[in-house]
Amino acid sequence: MKVSRIILGLAVIVSAITAISLPAFAINYGGGSVQGYAADTPVDNGTIVQLNSSSSNNVAIATQSKLQNMFGVTVDRNQLLVSSSDQSLKNQAFVAISGTYNVLVSTEGGSITAGDYVTLSSVNGIAMKANTEQSTVFGRAVGSFDGKGVTLGTTALKDTSGKTTKTVLLGSVPVTVNVQHNPNEKSTKVKVPTILEQIGVAVADKEVSPFRLYLSMAITAVSIITAIAILYSGVRNGVISIGRNPMSRKSIFRALLEIILTSILILIIGLFAVYLLLKL
Repeated sequence: MKVSRIILGLAVIVSAITAISLPAFAINYGGGSVQGYAADTPVDNGTIVQLNSSSSNNVAIATQSKLQNMFGVTVDRNQLLVSSSDQSLKNQAFVAISGTYNVLVSTEGGSITAGDYVTLSSVNGIAMKANTEQSTVFGRAVGSFDGKGVTLGTTALKDTSGKTTKTVLLGSVPVTVNVQHNPNEKSTKVKVPTILEQIGVAVADKEVSPFRLYLSMAITAVSIITAIAILYSGVRNGVISIGRNPMSRKSIFRALLEIILTSILILIIGLFAVYLLLKL
C-alpha cells in the first residue's frame, strides 16, 4: 500500500514538472507537435495551413500557388490531451506539423487509399491524392476515401473563366503529416553522368544545367584537340626541317617553342571559357 502511494506521488510530481517545462501552447499529441497560432479568419479543423509571411505566429489557409509553403493541419482542441488558450491570439488555431491527424480531402486527384501521398488540391486548404506532377506532398494517408461512404459535401472546380469543370466530393482521412519533396514526381531533368554533375558543382559552387555541362565538355574537348594538333604538327615539321637543314636548328627550336606556348595558350583560353560558362 505504501509502495503504491509512493509511486502515485512520484507520478504526480513528474506530471507537474512536465507541465511546467512544456511551452504553454506546445502539446505532444497524436505522435506529433501541436501549437497554437493566430489566424486572420476562423479556420476549420482538418484544414492545411501555411505560415503568414508577415508573422511567424500567424497562419493562413494554404493555397496551391504556394504549394511549397504548406506548414501543418489544424486540429480540434477538444481532442487534445492538454490544451491551453491564449486570448491574445486572434482566431486561435491549433496546428499540427507532424504526427497523424484527420485532414480534409477531396476526390480531385482520384480515390485515396491508405499509403497514398496527398498534397494540396485546387481548393484552398483541402488535400487530394498526389500524382507525379506535384513537387511537394503534405503527407501520407493512413485511411481511405473514395466518396462512396461518408462525405462532408461537394464543391465545384472552376476554370479561369469561372466555368465549372468538375464537381468533387469532400471528406476526411487520417494523414501522417510530413511535408517533403514528392517521391513520385516525374522528373523532366535531362540525365547527366554523376561525375560530370559533381565536377560542375565543384567548379560553380551550385547546380549547373545539363546544357552548360555538355557545352563545357565540348569546349574542353575542342581546346585539347586543337592544342594537341598544333603541337603535333609543329614538332613534326620541326623534326623534318632539322633533318633537311641541320644548320637552322636554333631557329627551328625557337619556332617550336612558340608553337608549344601557342598550344598552351589555346588550352588555357578554352578552360577559362569553360570556367566562366559554369560559374556565371
